Amino acid sequence: MSSLPISPQAAANELLRRRVARRELLAFTEYTFPEYASNWHHALLCSKLEQLFAGEIRRLMVFMPPRHGKSELVSRRFPAWALGRNPDLELIAASYSADLASAMNRDTQRIIDSPSFERLFPKTKLSSSNVRSNATGSYLRNSDVFEIVGHRGRYRAAGRGQGITGMGCDIAIVDDPLKDREEADSPMIRQSLWEWYSSTLRTRLSPNGRIVLCQTRWHPDDLAGRLLRLADADPNADQWDVIRFPAIAEDPLAPGDPREIGDPLWPARFSDEELTRIQAQDAREWGALYQQRPRAEGGSEWPGELFGEHLWFHDWPHDITLRVVALDPSKGKDARRGDYAGLIRLARCGRGHLWVEADLVRMPTTPLIMHALDSVERFQQETAGVVDGFGVEANQFQELLADEMMRVARTRGIMPPIYKILNQVNKSVRIRRLTPHFTGRDIHIRDTPGGRLLVRQLEEFPAADHDDGPDALEMARRLAIDLFNGKQRRGKR
Repeated sequence: MSSLPISPQAAANELLRRRVARRELLAFTEYTFPEYASNWHHALLCSKLEQLFAGEIRRLMVFMPPRHGKSELVSRRFPAWALGRNPDLELIAASYSADLASAMNRDTQRIIDSPSFERLFPKTKLSSSNVRSNATGSYLRNSDVFEIVGHRGRYRAAGRGQGITGMGCDIAIVDDPLKDREEADSPMIRQSLWEWYSSTLRTRLSPNGRIVLCQTRWHPDDLAGRLLRLADADPNADQWDVIRFPAIAEDPLAPGDPREIGDPLWPARFSDEELTRIQAQDAREWGALYQQRPRAEGGSEWPGELFGEHLWFHDWPHDITLRVVALDPSKGKDARRGDYAGLIRLARCGRGHLWVEADLVRMPTTPLIMHALDSVERFQQETAGVVDGFGVEANQFQELLADEMMRVARTRGIMPPIYKILNQVNKSVRIRRLTPHFTGRDIHIRDTPGGRLLVRQLEEFPAADHDDGPDALEMARRLAIDLFNGKQRRGKR
């Protein structure tokens, strides 16, 4: 039976589709998997994986919620596409178990065996039969390793802790190195994973080798957490490009993320309503699995219910009796790379409740001073009143910033009473002074990106990577109390 004729236009369209599929990973995925439903985040992930393949980036981390398509792209389609593009490529793909790694191996083989793949990359072929040993000179093909016929390329699957000596790789793919919460909470398993990664997998890389780490952020001290802390502490360590797609968009958005704060990542698959039900199930698991914000077990100072909808406000109250601003410039001896400057505007109303607007920024000293004074002006305009005090941390050389703040304020004609605040008590102890306000529900946070970031730092305290917002909030609260009680003395102007 003869096949139906194909029109010249259809033939041209097919050739164009093939050309694009050879060049672009997402187009390859849609060509070899016609039922694949893609979203904008898949396109962005594919673009990063293409850069990794090209050597434009060498270290990539991918953090996405469960069932949002990361493994399909990273662990199945990407290795097949990469071997199609370069059949001499050597890959190692690792996961928490040998069974899962072998399953990914078999899935990749099926893609390479498919007619659609052959139409795109006819030179990348596997042995026609299962081969466990190369003693006969045949190309290997089994659930642990397969080799590309006529080329040097091969793919090795490995479970965490498995030996992979004797094999190098151009690209290492690590997908979910921890199985579940129980493993993530085990210091012994986390340390074992770290040692295997450092002494086994990492040593298999070729000189220009690349690594993609795709995982759920189960724990602050998981593999990704340790690698990021090492990169932060040592500029000579591996530096990572990071893709983080929380299920619900929050500040700061990743570059290329088109969402508004609060939007779901893939609404066609997981609606707002479904994500709300998932969030209600377990706050810690929601933060780790869906928002990629891990917390250590027992590591949160305050229970999640203290940060419910009652916390948020949009408009300042009309019965404000006291206004203060506090700035923690995060330039002291304990400051870490990437710390924010915490700027807090705090109002006290007639009922004694505290109303807080947060601004957490990263900027040099001079723009920070101008930004802080702009904030004072805006605060006064929005609340129709005068700021009663501006507190600036003055520990060590930060006193110079307070002096410069006074000088610039005079030149601009903005004259809030400026107070130099010396912090002589341990930061964690100071921040814990906020507890009565959360338990008493007499503190409210303005619903802004800065406010959301502040609350995220509060939710993760004391295990959070940054605590600039809570520290500045405690300074503002302390200044407000002292002014209300007539205890604070102004710095020299």
